Amino acid sequence: MIRLTFLGALSEVGRSGLLVDTGTEKLLLDYGTKVKEVPPLYPIPYEVELDGILLSHSHLDHSGAIPITSGPIYAMAVTRPLTELLLLDSIKVAREDMVWLPFSRSDVRKAIQRFIPVKYGHSFKIGQTKVTFHDAFHIPGSAMISLTCQGKTLLYTGDFNTIPTRLLRKPKFDLPSIDVLIIESTYAQREHANRQDQEKLLVRIIEDTLAIDGKVIIAGFAVGRIQEVLLVLDAYGIDYPVYVDGMAKQVISILNRHKAFLKDPESLERVLKKVKYVKKETTRKKILRNPCVVLTTSGFLAGGAVVSYLKKLYHDRNSTLILAGWQIEGTPGKTLLETGKYVLEDLSLEVRMFVKRLDFSAHVGRNDLFHFIKKLNPERVYCVHGDHTEEFASELRDEGFDATAPVISNRTFVI
Repeated sequence: MIRLTFLGALSEVGRSGLLVDTGTEKLLLDYGTKVKEVPPLYPIPYEVELDGILLSHSHLDHSGAIPITSGPIYAMAVTRPLTELLLLDSIKVAREDMVWLPFSRSDVRKAIQRFIPVKYGHSFKIGQTKVTFHDAFHIPGSAMISLTCQGKTLLYTGDFNTIPTRLLRKPKFDLPSIDVLIIESTYAQREHANRQDQEKLLVRIIEDTLAIDGKVIIAGFAVGRIQEVLLVLDAYGIDYPVYVDGMAKQVISILNRHKAFLKDPESLERVLKKVKYVKKETTRKKILRNPCVVLTTSGFLAGGAVVSYLKKLYHDRNSTLILAGWQIEGTPGKTLLETGKYVLEDLSLEVRMFVKRLDFSAHVGRNDLFHFIKKLNPERVYCVHGDHTEEFASELRDEGFDATAPVISNRTFVI
C-alpha cells in the first residue's frame, strides 16, 4: 500500500508538494511557495520524519519552502546553486515588503548543505524505493521523478516541456512503464503560439522600436526565460546595444559553470560577448539615453530591476515593454495587460509604452499534455499545478482515464 498526500498545487499554480509514504519510506517531492502572494503562501505542513526530499527543479513554486524541511535533498547538480540563489533572493524581496519568512539566510545555507547531486537516468535506492530522475526539458536541471516500489511505478512530472527551445536539447523522454502519473496542468486549458512566429515577432518589435529611437525592456524569469530570449536575439543577429540586468546575471554565471545541461554548451558564453551587464542604478540611467534592449527581472513585474526601468520609461510612447511569458492572475503584469496601469505597492503608473506579451513558455501545452498521457497510458492520473485541474481531470475521464484532481478536502489517496 502506498499513500499519496498532496500538500500543495491543489487547483492552483504554486506551492507544490507531494508526500509519498510507501510504508517503509516517506519521501517529499518538491516543497514550494506561491510567490506572487504577499506574504508567500506555503504548502500544507506534514508531521512525519522524511527519508528524503526529491526536488524537481529550482523555481520557487517548487523549492521555496525547502529550508523548513529536514533530511537529505536529492536534485540535479545545477539545481543546488540555482535554488540557493532564488531562496536568498526571496528573503531579500520579503524584507523589502516588510514580510518575514519562516527561515533565515542561515537556514538556506544549512539546506543547501543537505543537497545530494544525482544524474539523469541513474537509478538509486532510498530504502526499498528505486528513484530515477529524468530530464523534464523545462529549465536547466529540471527533472521528472519516477519511484518504483511494491511492484508499482509512479511518475511525478514536476514542470516539463515537449517542444525544442534555444536553451535546452530537443525533448526526448526515456521513461519506464508507468502505473500512476502525477502531472502538471499549467496549460491544460491553453495552447501555445507557434514558437518560430513568436521569435520573429519579438525581433520585429525590437527593430521597429529601435527605428524610432525607443528602448525595449524585456521582462522575464531569471532562471531559463532570460537566457532563452538572449539566445533568440543572438540567432537573429545582434547589431544593437543589449544589456542584462537583475538576478539573470548570476543565473548566467551558474549555467556557464554547468554547461552540460545546455543544448549548446558554448552558446551563452558566445552571446555574452555581445551584451553588457548592468551593475548599478547610475548605469541604468546612462544606457537609457540611447536606443537599446534591456533584459531584466521580474517576469511578473512584481519587483526587481524592471521597476526602475518602468519608472523611467512608462510615459514614452516610442518605447516597448515585452512580457516574455504568461501573467498569472493578481500579478502586476496581469493588471497592466488588463488595465494599462502598472500598480505595485504605492506605485500607480498610466503606462504609455507599447506593451506586448509573447509566449516563450517552458511548460507543455494543452495538446501535448493529452498526447503525453495517452502515450504513457497510466492506470491512474492525478492532475496538479493548474488553475483548471478539475476540468482537465474531467476531460481525461471522458477519454477513459482514471483521473482525479486533488483538492484540500480530498488530498490523500491509497494506491
